[in-house]
Amino acid sequence: MMRPISLVTLNIRNGRACDGANSWLFRRRWVPEYIRSLDADVVGLQEAYHNQVVAVEKALSGYVRVGVGRDDGKKAGEFCPIYLRTSRVRVLESGTFWFSDTPHTPGSCTWGNTLPRICTWALLSAMDETDGMERTLLRVCNVHLDHASANARIRSAALLLERIAGWKETSPVVVMGDLNAGEQDPALATLLQGPVGLRDTFRAVHPDAAQAGTFHAWDSRTDGAKIDYILTTPDITVLDAAIVHDTVRGRLPSDHWPVTALVWIGDHT
Repeated sequence: MMRPISLVTLNIRNGRACDGANSWLFRRRWVPEYIRSLDADVVGLQEAYHNQVVAVEKALSGYVRVGVGRDDGKKAGEFCPIYLRTSRVRVLESGTFWFSDTPHTPGSCTWGNTLPRICTWALLSAMDETDGMERTLLRVCNVHLDHASANARIRSAALLLERIAGWKETSPVVVMGDLNAGEQDPALATLLQGPVGLRDTFRAVHPDAAQAGTFHAWDSRTDGAKIDYILTTPDITVLDAAIVHDTVRGRLPSDHWPVTALVWIGDHT
């Protein structure tokens, strides 16, 4: 038997943005520890520059990190890092591909997006407590789709579905991240209505929730755009999900709310 896996996704707001008192210069003192306090087995961030990636990595002792910068496939540009609790899971494989006609070319963007957009993924295994055997658990994908080009979002969603169609033959799949796509956006429809059967964990638990915004632009609103998601293939049972409206001493950790999910991999009765 595998224990449930907890996940969180958060667009951390890039460290070069001039946000006054909300700039990373000030948030860096406490946001990494806030992320740790969410106590997830799998943490996905978007919009993080290398210095932010490292700051969070230092706070998350007991985790391993995968991911590269989108500009050069190394340290330049924003990351979509994934942090994984080593007491729960082990990384079997990992990688990053670019949403473009040349997905293995760092920095590539060919679909109308002026910035590179990426998917970082990790294939995980875990110990089965029933027999003590290590088994493949799931594949986690962390994505950040384009904010300006609808064509780029749709093409990116289609490429992601192609990858998932192959992956799901060997493991369940979780897609987490900032899709820059509201619930009526064609890119989200491409994902949810596609042949792999992805579903939104939040809507699986809260189908009629009205205050479901995840982007608040630093004003604490809960009715903004719902653009951050944790999606799963049908072979994953969703036990719980939430949009977390936390403040820390009156401060907001980002201009997005974190999204969480608790899932069970495999049969659950």
